[in-house]
Amino acid sequence: MTTKTIIQPRGMAEAVGPFSRAILIGDQLHIAGTTALSHVSGDYYDRKVPETIEEQTRLTLDNIRLCVEAAGGTMADIFKVVVMLKNPSEYKRMNKVRAEYFPKDPPISTCFRAEVMRDDILVEIEAVALINKK
Repeated sequence: MTTKTIIQPRGMAEAVGPFSRAILIGDQLHIAGTTALSHVSGDYYDRKVPETIEEQTRLTLDNIRLCVEAAGGTMADIFKVVVMLKNPSEYKRMNKVRAEYFPKDPPISTCFRAEVMRDDILVEIEAVALINKK
């Protein structure tokens, strides 16, 4: 029987709303949409966010790394990402940062333009990883 385990990584704030940061189902880790604010506690609308797409992408991927490492994996275990980008004109700049986190065998990816929960959030990323615990 496949088990479902809620993952709440150290260093991550509680989710804003009734959802989990990440769930491990069998050996697949599903990481909820994550932003540059996911590690900051306090009222969601009072949290400070960096201004540039590069800074937000880096913090977002650092937060995703916290989730995957809390489940016993690494960024190399991520096989799929979905990127929600506020401004398509920033795609190349976001991708340059993303390439730093996936230097070899990058995951499959979908990217689309999206209005996210705050006007100053420029990128949100969700991910799926295959965690091989031995």
